[in-house]
Amino acid sequence: MNESKTYFSQNALQKFIAAEQKVVKKVVCHLWYNSSNPNEALELIDNVEIYFSGTHKLTISCNEEGTGLDAVDYNYELETAELKKEFGDKIKIFALDASSTKIWKEVIGKKLVQVKLEKENGHYKSSAIMLDFGEEQREISISHNDGLII
Repeated sequence: MNESKTYFSQNALQKFIAAEQKVVKKVVCHLWYNSSNPNEALELIDNVEIYFSGTHKLTISCNEEGTGLDAVDYNYELETAELKKEFGDKIKIFALDASSTKIWKEVIGKKLVQVKLEKENGHYKSSAIMLDFGEEQREISISHNDGLII
């Protein structure tokens, strides 16, 4: 895979712009847990949902190809039901309110000033994003073995 050739879609860029200047009220991390192999259970961060004042939310996840990040429309209940139907209890997704965790508690109540992206040849690379909350910043990137990295 050549990450330098993986870029955000116009739709994702619009979602990032729509989230800017909004105040964060809650952060939920969805953990993906695969116990297909009991000796090597795998747990990773599938996506991060940032809820803002009002009804706006931004969900950052891996893109469909697994080559970069994306801003997605995510339905936890639907995804959980589909996984249960297809895999039984071997693959599960758990929702964790991460608002009070060390990494997120300092941004609750703060405005998302800007979503910073790296530009290459007129396109924005999807290998990582920087969420700028003024005095606080959070970088999200992707690892093929570990899911999202915050």
